[in-house]
Amino acid sequence: MEITVIVPVKDRRDHIGKTLDSILKSGLSPKEVIIVDNESTDGTYQFCEQYIKDRPNVTLLRETFPGAAAARNKGLKSCKTEWVYFFDSDDIFDHNFISTFSSFIPDDYDVIVVPTRQTVKGKTSVRTFIPSEDPRVQILANVLNTQGMIFRTEFLKDIGSWNPACRIWNDWELGLRVMLHQPRILWFTERAFHDIIVHDDSITGKNFSMNYKQFIRTLTVAVNNLQSSILQPLSHYHAQHLACLYPHLDLLMYALYLRANILLGHLQHEKMTGKCGKYKMASKALTIFVNDNFAPTPSQKFKANLLRIYTMLGGRGAWRFALKSASKRVSRRK
Repeated sequence: MEITVIVPVKDRRDHIGKTLDSILKSGLSPKEVIIVDNESTDGTYQFCEQYIKDRPNVTLLRETFPGAAAARNKGLKSCKTEWVYFFDSDDIFDHNFISTFSSFIPDDYDVIVVPTRQTVKGKTSVRTFIPSEDPRVQILANVLNTQGMIFRTEFLKDIGSWNPACRIWNDWELGLRVMLHQPRILWFTERAFHDIIVHDDSITGKNFSMNYKQFIRTLTVAVNNLQSSILQPLSHYHAQHLACLYPHLDLLMYALYLRANILLGHLQHEKMTGKCGKYKMASKALTIFVNDNFAPTPSQKFKANLLRIYTMLGGRGAWRFALKSASKRVSRRK
């Protein structure tokens, strides 16, 4: 199984060396590593230039369009192996990751999904991992994240690669699009991999209210994804296998409606705790988004409102309640 690892990087001069060492010194190295610098200003590009000397299997590229999605797509265009994997520039690669899959002959699969670990403020835990091909699970639980997906290269290109319009939640959006294509997925459940470091300056550490426009843009892209999955084939594979189109648009929109209300609860929590500066504008915009894209029943409104209030008061894990509510709407497809 030949695989390329693509690493987008911006202003990570103090982290990128350790990350690349962990990839290249693993038990079995990837066929190629492609680093894509995204207009760094702290000397990251110059550091990588020196790092790749005498390392013929490491390539350094530049991408001027802002955002990790565009940088990943730049690397994907240069990928020559059958499989491709994306890794972030400040995380630690698992020593046994490549060797674990080296003996696999996954000809019958388009995507391999693996559990990953994350470290927040020194505490390490396994990220949420629910082996399910129901798109609602991805909408609410974000199971398919960046380091959790190994792609057959042609499949990823076929479904449109990463979406540069999504500056926030771009792996969530891609994971949803993957699920809507209903590919052949190998769920690897034996163990979790890597050490994903959540920094204070990562997007998850920033205020929801300060980034509400980007959140709404990604949610809008997701709505378009859902509608496209019903109205037209999404890819060449889809065109040949029309039976894989997901027919329950209203049920998928309900899950997205619940996610949007949980996000609104986060905005309101920031207002209560004095952490935001654009609450009114953000909450109004998100409310308009919800109302314009879905007409919930009274029961759905009630449940969504409970989740919003629960999150607003500082409650954690609202997505679990949302997933339970959304999954009751239809039985699993055969």
